Amino acid sequence: MKIATIALLLAAGPAFGHATLQSSTPAKGTSVQSPKTIVLKFAETLNPAFSGAALTDTAGKTVPVPSAANATSITLLTFGLKPGAYTVTWHAVSPDTHRVTGKFTFKVIP
Repeated sequence: MKIATIALLLAAGPAFGHATLQSSTPAKGTSVQSPKTIVLKFAETLNPAFSGAALTDTAGKTVPVPSAANATSITLLTFGLKPGAYTVTWHAVSPDTHRVTGKFTFKVIP
């Protein structure tokens, strides 16, 4: 019976993954023309009600942009960002309720 229980727990292991950032557009550290959207894609399923992102400019001031989260990504709608450096700060919660946070920067060029 113990072997069956251990096997079941090991098989369930991947279901307990954390929602880590898989990719972003624009990508971390890149220089781009003003994007219309910023899209963060995650390796695990998200709980959209508890996941989100924010955008700040070079001075650390919050840039008010609409955002939406779904089961696999977070999208920020960015209309007409001025040239400069920006930081995206995100938080993602997977169905197992683990909260993961992160941030990355990119630069908007003229």
